[in-house]
Amino acid sequence: MHKSVLAIIALALIGLTHAQVESSGDCPSDVTVQSNFNVSAYLGVWYEYAKYPVYFEADGKCVKGEYTLKDNGEIGVVNSMINVTNNEYSETVGYAVEVENAKLKVIFPVSSDYNVTTNYWILSTDYVNYSVVYYCRPAGNSSHKTVAWILTRERSPSEEFITIGKDVLTQNGVSLSELVVTDQSNCEAAADNWS
Repeated sequence: MHKSVLAIIALALIGLTHAQVESSGDCPSDVTVQSNFNVSAYLGVWYEYAKYPVYFEADGKCVKGEYTLKDNGEIGVVNSMINVTNNEYSETVGYAVEVENAKLKVIFPVSSDYNVTTNYWILSTDYVNYSVVYYCRPAGNSSHKTVAWILTRERSPSEEFITIGKDVLTQNGVSLSELVVTDQSNCEAAADNWS
């Protein structure tokens, strides 16, 4: 399991620098995040409904994130998935800190000397049904790389919340054409193999 976690973190590092959707121009400057973000209400399990393609989830299904409040005030982060190629379960463990309202910095320790760090902006959430997460960074050569997720509290969410998530992205100038729906089928049966 330890090797699997390190492999996923290493892939995440590559993914954060090479796999997001790249577009011309600068990152949008008018992206709006959730007002009065409530960290406590956000905690718990979120299932990935759709995302921009990222290398570290290339063969993943049943992708979910679980957020907990640690004693030191940090947010514990455990991302997990099943690799459809080899049917193996993997986890990436890290933590997050809120640097501004609804703008988190997520840190995945790779070793005692090195961390993978990324931004995690919550554009909108109702805390009980959906969350829309976004990250953009300059890529040089007058371009930028974007990652976006629509997360839901249910593996099979209501179409209403999917529509809300897509509307949030569109209102913030984030294209829907790159969104890929995540396979969330037969996850409970697969999870029984690792219990």
